[in-house]
Amino acid sequence: MSARKFEILPWMTAQLKLSGNELVLFAILWKESKQGTQQVKGDYAVLSMMMGCTVPTMYSAAKKLVDRNLVTVPSKGMYAIAENLNVS
Repeated sequence: MSARKFEILPWMTAQLKLSGNELVLFAILWKESKQGTQQVKGDYAVLSMMMGCTVPTMYSAAKKLVDRNLVTVPSKGMYAIAENLNVS
């Protein structure tokens, strides 16, 4: 995973109503998904470090994104931005 920097885009808060850890995790996954493959390896330790939180907190944020159909889990340990996501 190469994203040490990520950008929170206005539509992430305005359209998707994301905030807190869910916003940070989504922004990280969004950046990674735009740098090549659509799937991002979900190394929990690395993601939690990038988010500045514990692994259980990162996992909780990921579960909320999956429950809201913003992120999918195509295979174990992988995350992908939902294909039907309509943002501008």
